[in-house]
Amino acid sequence: MDSHSRMELSDSSGSSSTVTQSMCHVRASELYPKRDLETDEGPPTLEPPLVPFVPLAGESVEYLGRGSNNTVLALSNYRFYLKVSDEVSKRRRGVQDSNIPLGLIEMIEIKDLFYMIISCKDSRTCRCTFTTNDLCLEWYKRLTRVIASPKNVQDVFAFAFHAWAIEDQCNEDISLNLGHDGDDDYFMKEIERLNISVLSDNSKWRISKVNWDYKLCASYPNRLLVPSCITDQTLEAAAKFRSSKRVPVIVWRHKGNGAILARCSQPEVGWLGWRSSEDEDLLKAIAESCQNKSKKSKKLVVIDARSYPSAVANRARGGGCECPEYYPGCEIRFMNLANIHAVRKSFHLLRQLCASPPDLPNWFSLLENTRWLHNISGLLHAANTVAATIEFEMQPVLVHCSDGWDRTPQIVSLAELMLDSYYRTIDGFRVLCQREWLDFGHKFADRGQGEDPNERCPVFIQWLDCVHNVMSQYPCAFEFSKTYLVKLAQHTYSNLFGTFLCNSGAERKRTGIGTATFSVWKHLAASAECKNHLYSSQPDKVLWISCNVRDMNLWRDLYVGPFTDGPQLTKTTEICNSMLGMEGIIDPIRIDQPIVINSEGSCMEFTKPEDTISLDDRDDKSSDTNSSSLSSVIVEENGLERHLSSTNCVLNTVDGLLPLVDDVQDRLRQLNLEHKTREAALQNELHVTRLVLLRQASHRCIEATTTPDVNGLSLAEKIDDDVQVAAKYSVQIAHEIWFPCQLNNSMNL
Repeated sequence: MDSHSRMELSDSSGSSSTVTQSMCHVRASELYPKRDLETDEGPPTLEPPLVPFVPLAGESVEYLGRGSNNTVLALSNYRFYLKVSDEVSKRRRGVQDSNIPLGLIEMIEIKDLFYMIISCKDSRTCRCTFTTNDLCLEWYKRLTRVIASPKNVQDVFAFAFHAWAIEDQCNEDISLNLGHDGDDDYFMKEIERLNISVLSDNSKWRISKVNWDYKLCASYPNRLLVPSCITDQTLEAAAKFRSSKRVPVIVWRHKGNGAILARCSQPEVGWLGWRSSEDEDLLKAIAESCQNKSKKSKKLVVIDARSYPSAVANRARGGGCECPEYYPGCEIRFMNLANIHAVRKSFHLLRQLCASPPDLPNWFSLLENTRWLHNISGLLHAANTVAATIEFEMQPVLVHCSDGWDRTPQIVSLAELMLDSYYRTIDGFRVLCQREWLDFGHKFADRGQGEDPNERCPVFIQWLDCVHNVMSQYPCAFEFSKTYLVKLAQHTYSNLFGTFLCNSGAERKRTGIGTATFSVWKHLAASAECKNHLYSSQPDKVLWISCNVRDMNLWRDLYVGPFTDGPQLTKTTEICNSMLGMEGIIDPIRIDQPIVINSEGSCMEFTKPEDTISLDDRDDKSSDTNSSSLSSVIVEENGLERHLSSTNCVLNTVDGLLPLVDDVQDRLRQLNLEHKTREAALQNELHVTRLVLLRQASHRCIEATTTPDVNGLSLAEKIDDDVQVAAKYSVQIAHEIWFPCQLNNSMNL
């Protein structure tokens, strides 16, 4: 069947032309056909299992079977679902169903022949128990095959979900909650909002299109904000001196004092001490572009996310840092932040700990050994440094690490979040992530699903954890709730949306992801549970973070989950022993005996304090290669879903995930709904009362014309009396409406 489509083309000059094309329409069932269901053979005494969830558009369940204790396992092209059939066990032990998108699975292991352990990228760990080793191996092969990195990005489920949803025109919930990233020109809106003049003849800045076709730097956006005195030829020459050609560009400006925030990658100094006059001129121009003529010029503060020894060591690989003698107008400060290898090891240790028994007496000591909160504290300290330099010292800041796509966006986006209240709104947070993470080329594909394990690292999850800690200290400063962050963390790797696919904007544009997949931002913005009902807009408030380790909070909603719904009468260690069928592996816990996670044993071992190895004493890469052999103490028999506190929760109809329980926001939504209902009822009563009084007044007017006045009152006086009665009653009803409205508004503020 032929159909016509209209396509608007734009050239480099900005002019557009409309072209009508004829194309062959291909059905979604032909592009992304659904596979037939294959059900494992079970005992003849049991009925065949049923699919435990409602599939999404384009989702097809490929395998269905049973584990031990009558559990149901379902594997589709989007998720792995494990249903615990024993409701009593759910309540007694706090065990919940597992609902895991395939993109979130990082590693699968088989332990003790009958146990399959699934480790996820959001710190969840799921354990499946089978009746036979052959069945365990079969499910291991199935999962290993479906989680392998696709050869083509179009094989990701997000494309099938989009095609089937558009063709089937799914239910109203999906149509209202899904949309595309589109061509929202946030760049020019941000230029105007930050009062950056780029059009006048005496402007200090200009918009360069030297990277319009991504020829200068494939990991940068196609429009760059630079000082007006810097030509495109200078930018091209300076880019050759920066790692991956990530040249210094401006990303934000302080509307009060004019200080700017810029970002880039490390200079390629090398052992021979190379220099670039164009790069030196560019940094000098950035510093001068935000200076007032009446004030003394200030130095450009260069924030290097690395430690000084690490920056110097990078010279052996052609990198390095700015030499003070070459950049006299710059002041360099080193933040000593962990690299991706140390962060990855820290996260794996955190995941191990979160899967361990919750009644460990030294649980917080083990948490300290992971150094996860130390890394969060370091990032917030670096962001505080950048914010204080801009706000108090009124100096321009340039941030970089090695390549400028991991620690650099973490620091820059956190500093902007602290300084600019717009980025704490739902729309502003979208713009912040779109610019600093997506358009400036954070490698989401390599960091989340890359084939090289040494390239994987939860950099974006770590940044969201920092935002979570900022929200904990300022719960009323953000328009979005903690559910928003949890959902965003899940869908970073869920493969349901195309927002975080590929490594750069150039790749996403080349593959047509913007129009062939749905965007996660509209889904989150349309979700009622993602709004913070305690939000109070304070435009000029700067969020200063207490970044001491003691002030850091573990992101329980993501890593551990809410408290389970049930008394959990069975001791955790007893559950672990009974699951493994190895009585005595875990002895009753003694307070005087320290516990550490053993990465090679079945459960855990008791060691002396001096035997515990610190994270800093391990090599960055060597130990990470063995991270695939990490095994955890899994408490629950058939899996753990940490985002559910009730066994009867209904899956979200849009993304198919379980809802996050937030009692505070739920109560606030309930109060808001009650006030709106009361307000609507009072308005309806006022409307009815006005109609009744007007009808009575009209009736009396008619009677006055036919009936003599016994009280000697004139017609005008009788009408005035009726109007006064109606006005008095209307004022009474209006007061009853006004007070709840004010209460509702004060609650929202």
